[in-house]
Amino acid sequence: MNYSFWEKYFIESPSDITIIGSGIVGVSTAISIKEKLPHLDVKIIERGSQPYGASTKNAGFACFGSVSELLDDFIKMGENPCMEVVHMRWEGLKKLRARLGDQIMEYKNGGGMELFRNGDEQIMDECLGKITFCNEMMADHLGISKCYTEVKNDKVHRLKKEAIFNAYEGTINPVSMMNQLIKKAILLGVHLINGIAVDSIDRTNKKLMCASGLQINYGTLIVCTNGFAAQLLPELPVVPARNQVLMTSPITDLNLTSAYHVDKGYIYFRQYEQRILLGGGRNIDPITESTDEFGNTEIIRKYLLSFLDTIHPGSSDHVVHWWSGILGVGDSKFPVCKWVGDDVLVGVRLGGMGVAIGSYLGDKLASEVAES
Repeated sequence: MNYSFWEKYFIESPSDITIIGSGIVGVSTAISIKEKLPHLDVKIIERGSQPYGASTKNAGFACFGSVSELLDDFIKMGENPCMEVVHMRWEGLKKLRARLGDQIMEYKNGGGMELFRNGDEQIMDECLGKITFCNEMMADHLGISKCYTEVKNDKVHRLKKEAIFNAYEGTINPVSMMNQLIKKAILLGVHLINGIAVDSIDRTNKKLMCASGLQINYGTLIVCTNGFAAQLLPELPVVPARNQVLMTSPITDLNLTSAYHVDKGYIYFRQYEQRILLGGGRNIDPITESTDEFGNTEIIRKYLLSFLDTIHPGSSDHVVHWWSGILGVGDSKFPVCKWVGDDVLVGVRLGGMGVAIGSYLGDKLASEVAES
């Protein structure tokens, strides 16, 4: 790279806080630090022109858990840990909306709808039978009443008529969200530097070793690279997961009013303007999709196109765009928020719920800095 002396000096000079990753966690962390400790100098290093992983590549669901996902997590985690994670998502969404306002990120409170396919009868009956139980958990842990309601699916006729509606969920435009977060961070004095890929962390000398040859000095380092975190810190219990997504051209008779979930959230779709956005399916090819490489594969494309024609016959002919995003997942749904040394803090593994949990995790990371 052809950096001038001035550019190189500025980029390599240590800040009080250096953050790797300008996604929702990285930028939210920077904002919360400047709100709590405005005297600190904060710098964000980002390899892409936009956040690299999933913050601007997700489906824009402002959701915190369908009934099937909750029941699965109850079994795997137990009630209190499961609801602690749900509480993080709930508080994160509240903080995000309070910080930005609904209009700026195109928030629409259309609710979340869990639908069931033919063949899903067993899980459907279990979910319908546990609505009261899940509502009690939401009331006890979040203080919200009648979160889930059994309703009739009158929008997607080739799926089961029985459905579960969550009135507290919605949708956003993720690019509008990130643009406003970045604008807020810059107004607070945060320095955001794009186009720099960090290859490794020299923790002995407190330097970030970059592909361009730059060596960025840091005071306190916060790693917010989610699915890519193991590239820099291989010991972290986080693995990448690719989600593939499609968008159709405008469809005249479309009337999808909610954020829709199927198969424990592994399939999701919504209407954006007059288009269908549909994504997911990584559970049908989990080995291939455990990757930090972007791209689309034939097996997932066929799966999503088939499902698209199920929910709206003939729509596969209207697909105009494909993309993918990289999530950070692991054996636990809890995000990793911890110090991995005296001056290195990490905030990763959002489990595909970055929109919901990102602001909460950013505030928690800022509190860790304030208390250190």
